[in-house]
Amino acid sequence: MRGNDSVSITRRQVFKKTLVLLLGAGWSISLTLSSCALMFNGTTKSVTIKSMTQDSSIYVDGNYVGEDACSVDLERNKRHVVLVKKKGHKTEIVNIGNNVQVGWIAFDALFNWFAFLTDPTTGAWYGLDRDNIVVKLATLKESNGKE
Repeated sequence: MRGNDSVSITRRQVFKKTLVLLLGAGWSISLTLSSCALMFNGTTKSVTIKSMTQDSSIYVDGNYVGEDACSVDLERNKRHVVLVKKKGHKTEIVNIGNNVQVGWIAFDALFNWFAFLTDPTTGAWYGLDRDNIVVKLATLKESNGKE
């Protein structure tokens, strides 16, 4: 009977060590794959674009996105160019810049350094400098005939 008890203790010890290793590996993997900026900030930002001139076309980065008013999700890690145009009117160009939000870097450095693998590459550290754009197109006569 004594022989069975020692085998049973050895199995318990092996089980405990295996459990600790699996929990530790799971915790490490979850930290590696998670990042606060990615979860809370995301990789895109919604930007609303509105033209006060009826029947004007709106383009973002060369792609048509709507007429008169629209909301688009833009990638945070890129700069964007918005064009609002209508025949007979001066085309308006609005640049949307991006910037690194230092708070996310500080948070990741203090609490989750694994996020340095995901946040910079996904763009979650970045913010866009505009989230609402309103333009009114001038007629070509008002702008001295220049488009």
